[in-house]
Amino acid sequence: MHLFFSFFGLFLLLISFNGEKVHAEEVVNVLDFGVTPNVPESQTAGFHEAMRYFHERGISGTLYIPAGTYSIDEALRFHADVNLVGDGIGQTILKKTGNSPNYVVGNPVLHAGSNQLNATISHLTIDADRINRANQGMGLVGGINIDADVSNLYLVEMEVRNTTIGALLRRIKDSEIRDSYFDHTSGHALAFGSESHAVGDVRNNEIIGNTITNSTGGSGINLSRATYTTVRHNSIINQVQQNDTYGGIRIPNGGAHNIVEYNTVENYPRGLFILSGAHDNYVAHNTVINSRIHGALVQADSNTLVQNEFRQLDSSLDIDSVIRLAPGSHNEISNNTVLSHSGFNKIGVRVTGASNQNTIRNNQISTNGTLISIEGGSGNVNEGNTRLD
Repeated sequence: MHLFFSFFGLFLLLISFNGEKVHAEEVVNVLDFGVTPNVPESQTAGFHEAMRYFHERGISGTLYIPAGTYSIDEALRFHADVNLVGDGIGQTILKKTGNSPNYVVGNPVLHAGSNQLNATISHLTIDADRINRANQGMGLVGGINIDADVSNLYLVEMEVRNTTIGALLRRIKDSEIRDSYFDHTSGHALAFGSESHAVGDVRNNEIIGNTITNSTGGSGINLSRATYTTVRHNSIINQVQQNDTYGGIRIPNGGAHNIVEYNTVENYPRGLFILSGAHDNYVAHNTVINSRIHGALVQADSNTLVQNEFRQLDSSLDIDSVIRLAPGSHNEISNNTVLSHSGFNKIGVRVTGASNQNTIRNNQISTNGTLISIEGGSGNVNEGNTRLD
C-alpha cells in the first residue's frame, strides 16, 4: 500500500488542540483505497476501507482526501483514532447522493468498551445538497448525526452546508467545534442533546469561533441538555429574518453551567433564549442585533445575563420587548445595554407571570417607552436602570 504524505511532509503529523496533541504517525491518501472523486457513485465503502487501515491495527493515522467532490449515499462513519483532512473548505467536498434517508455522516466506529473517538475532521466541506435535492423532489437530510456516546471529536476549520440540521450531536463530550462554517441550514445549525437522554449527557464541549449563516429555521446553536459547555466568539448571522420563534443561541431542557459569551447574533426571532429548566448559565458580552420577537427571552431560573448589548436598529421590526422574563425567577439581568433607532418605543425589560426574586440592575436602555415593566411576581429588584438618549 502506497503511503501518501503530500503537504504533510515525511515527518510526524502533529495536531494540537487545547494543549492536547493528536499524533498521526502515518498519512494515507484515500485514492489509494479505490475512492474516486467527481463520479456519481457513492464512495462510502472506500472511505471505510481506508479508515480501517488504521482502526483495525489499533493505531492512529490521518486520511488525506485530495480536492474533489466525493459522492456519499450510505452514511460515512468516522473511525476512532483516524483523522480526516482535506485540501480545504470548498475544495474537498463530501456530498450527499442517492436515496438513503441518512445524514451524510452517521455514528462513528469506536473501539470496544470506549467512547473516545480521538479524531480531527478538518479542511473539508460536508454538503447535504438540500436545495438541489428539494428541487428534484428527493429526500432532504442533515450533515452530521451522532447520537452515540462519543468523546474527543474535533471539528476544526471545516464546513457543513445545504442541510436540514447541520450537526446533531446528542451525547457528545469533551469535544471541540472551532473555526468552522455552517451555511444554509433549514434546522438547527448546531444541535446538542435529546429529551430522551439525561441532562449532562452532553458536557465539557467548546464551541468557539464558528460562523453560522443563512439559516431559514431553528437555532444557530441549540444547547439542549448541555452542561459545562463554552460557546464563545461565534457569529450567528442571517441576512433575512427567520419566520419561526427560535433563538440564535438557545438553552433548553435543563441545560446548566454553560458559558455563552462574546458571540454575535443577528436577524433571529430571539437572539438569546433560555427555557425549560435551564439554570446557572452565564450569558455575557454578547451582541444581539435586530431581533424580531425578543432580544433575550428567559423562561427559566437562576441564570445570569450581564454586559450584553442589544441593538434594535431596524424600524420594521415590531419586537415585544428587548429582554423578557416570562416567567423566570432568581435571574440576574444587569449592566446590559440597549441601543435602538430613534422611533423605538418598546419595553426595555419586561417581567411577567410568576417571576420572583429577579435582580434587574444598572441596565442602560434607549427607548421612548417604558424602561422596566414588572407585571407579575414578587421580590424583584429594579434599581439603577437608566435611559440612554
